[in-house]
Amino acid sequence: MLVAYGLATLLDHIFRQVKDPTERWRIVLEDGGGHYLVRLSEPVREEWVHRLPALRNPAPMIVRRGQAAADNEPTRDVDETWAQVKLWGEQRRVLAEQGVRGTDLEQQLRDLEPPTDWATVVFLGDFRMQADGIYNRIASQWNKVRVRLADHLSAILALFARADSDADDALVMWSKLAKRDGIKPEETASQLLNPHQGKGLNESKANALRMDNIKDRPWPEEYLKAVGLWHCLTPRQTMDTNDWKVYVVAPLRLSWQAHQEAFARFNRYLWRERGGQTALKTDISSVLLFSKAWLDYVEAAWRDDDDFDLPAAPEKVVAGFHVAQFKLLSRNAYTMVNLSFLSLPAWSGDLRTRDDVVVLQGIIDEHLEVIRGVDETHSDGFDLLRRYRDFVSSGNWDAFFDFAAGYSHEIVRRLNDGARYVPTFTTCRLRRLMMTNRKDLTPIVENSGFQNVAYAIRHATIIPQTRKANKQDNLYDVRYGLGAELKRKGTVRDEFVAALTDFIQSYNQENVQKLESKGQQMRKDVRTDDIAEIVRLIDEYGSEVVANLLIAYGYAREPREEQPNS
Repeated sequence: MLVAYGLATLLDHIFRQVKDPTERWRIVLEDGGGHYLVRLSEPVREEWVHRLPALRNPAPMIVRRGQAAADNEPTRDVDETWAQVKLWGEQRRVLAEQGVRGTDLEQQLRDLEPPTDWATVVFLGDFRMQADGIYNRIASQWNKVRVRLADHLSAILALFARADSDADDALVMWSKLAKRDGIKPEETASQLLNPHQGKGLNESKANALRMDNIKDRPWPEEYLKAVGLWHCLTPRQTMDTNDWKVYVVAPLRLSWQAHQEAFARFNRYLWRERGGQTALKTDISSVLLFSKAWLDYVEAAWRDDDDFDLPAAPEKVVAGFHVAQFKLLSRNAYTMVNLSFLSLPAWSGDLRTRDDVVVLQGIIDEHLEVIRGVDETHSDGFDLLRRYRDFVSSGNWDAFFDFAAGYSHEIVRRLNDGARYVPTFTTCRLRRLMMTNRKDLTPIVENSGFQNVAYAIRHATIIPQTRKANKQDNLYDVRYGLGAELKRKGTVRDEFVAALTDFIQSYNQENVQKLESKGQQMRKDVRTDDIAEIVRLIDEYGSEVVANLLIAYGYAREPREEQPNS
């Protein structure tokens, strides 16, 4: 991925030099199966390469305060970047306390925002990553390339001209140029740019762990990786362990301009997240916030550009993220300990209008709000987030139902501990999500009997508990542990029916008692028709499916229900 994005960046630099500012060109990154394709609206012409000026280095040098790069090279100062980030964070906290939303001060705060790639600067500049030295060495050789730019650029582009091109022949040709111009032809495959090539991980068979098997790589490839990381890599440091988790975008079909705009929005969303995040939350928020950033870009593009022809669904333009995790295994060195892949959630369905996009944005915002409040440092919270990550990245609805059952207990516990408001899912957005991904469950959630029983669960659990937490008049008792009980009994039909009807009987009985003693009834009864419908659904779909859905909907909030200020 780093090579593909580096090549796209270099091609974009070429187009900017040879094209008139009024002309338009197109670069598209596409997954070609065994390789990635960088498609151009027109081929790069040989005469373009020969008339190019000395291109500015697209891989800036990493420096610290007081240092300067040779030959006025572009630089990124680690210390200055940190100072800007800290100043912005302090101003943000102060102004947030003053309540400046919608005022001129909010615009001033926005003007102080650090660049969207500041985390990459900090990541490269972390001395424990031991990355800035080799990165700068790779990037600095561009100065020697620029002396005979046309020759070197032609050789580099020849490496990627065709999928079936002979890379060895192209590298031999470039190596001759490198020897002539005093360029080091190969570089060490650092863990920064080659996390898959760590020590002990390169044997063709899993029969040895050698400590000397990190292979050198051709400089053009390593250089393109160094360029590409600025455009597709997002590093995040976890709050609990101080691990670095690095997320690299894996496109399916994505134009260069669209990627740049959406990726900048994505980075901005990430560092606006409140406080630090733990390992699981960084995974979850990364895939959700990228989907949100793409949808925001699509909404704006539909409004401003009638020629926008990319898919609106984020999962149709980006497959997800390659993830590398670096852990501080010694005092002064991070080590790559895990490689994984996170898919984007396939929640979009058929997005045809801006209204469809807005609805999906609301779903993502709702899920982000729920996840933010889960405390991963507790074992229950860790298990909840682990199950939710399985759902959001793989579409495993069983994992979501496990999360919903566990979160039902979390809602009541936090309200009982004094929280005035706990984020919950809303029934209408759950229904929209299921209609997109689990259409087979739609007849259940649209059934009137199901909806009335879910209403009863809600008004026996989170509604009275919320009123109690906010010191409001509360006519009814809170039915603690109902979600866990229904989940436990849901695997056996008869036991689940017995547990559910027992709850319904006690629910209706309490309604009658309060009506007689207080002269009030603030919730509706469950009728015999509703019970008959639920039993029919159990017989048709199975008790476990119905139990999971009742818990998910029963502990969700109806949109019309008021929520107190948090």
